[in-house]
Amino acid sequence: MNALRNSELVGSRMSPSCRRDDAAICFVGSGQQFSETVLRTVDAEISPAKSLRLADIDTVRSEIHPDGRFDGVGHLCTLVADETYAEALIALAQEPNSHFSRVKFVIAYEDEEFGRALMERYGVQIISNQISVLPMNVNLTTWLLILRMVVSGGHYIPPVLVRCRPSNPYLPGMNGINAGPGITSENGERPVTGLTPRETEVLGMLASGQANKIIASQLNLSEHTVKLHIHRIIGKLGVSNRTEAAIWFHRNGGA
Repeated sequence: MNALRNSELVGSRMSPSCRRDDAAICFVGSGQQFSETVLRTVDAEISPAKSLRLADIDTVRSEIHPDGRFDGVGHLCTLVADETYAEALIALAQEPNSHFSRVKFVIAYEDEEFGRALMERYGVQIISNQISVLPMNVNLTTWLLILRMVVSGGHYIPPVLVRCRPSNPYLPGMNGINAGPGITSENGERPVTGLTPRETEVLGMLASGQANKIIASQLNLSEHTVKLHIHRIIGKLGVSNRTEAAIWFHRNGGA
């Protein structure tokens, strides 16, 4: 199995719904993908949240109460869907004013080729809706670290998928979900941004969900210098904040 470095796991504050004693993590998929052993391990390692497994997104919709509660388990804080249900989960994440509005969404995938195709088609939506992408081909310790970070309110995309170029924006998804805007230049070239090589490097790490402290550590910079780089990046790209900068990065396949 490939293992990710711990420094690539970015944590943040626990989201309000996951601080509850009755918080629930729902896995969507088969028992082969999310076995009883996996669920028991999650229960033991990511307390106080309790886990459950449902067959598909439609079952999630039918069994969850309007207040986001599952009978006998608790209030949903994180929804982890097998790659089979990736498009359905993306559609769910984009629904306005639903009782899923405070839920952390995660797509679990086995094959890197699938992950690349997913980011090429839906990278913009994944970033803008803070959907995490969870590799299943890593060791258990790393997998739990990533899941714990997401449940705690973080956002994770494997570094290997960060530079995937979005596909033609006029090609719909398999289920008719809009794949979002793609490359804006007519000749297919990457847009001219004026970013320095260091700014480009910082932007790529920012787009993978890494915090300033982690970026500073990996690039051997001070956090103040990283903040200055991000300020310049935002200005050069003509965006308003780091989230829009990350969306720009995925939309354009890198700086």
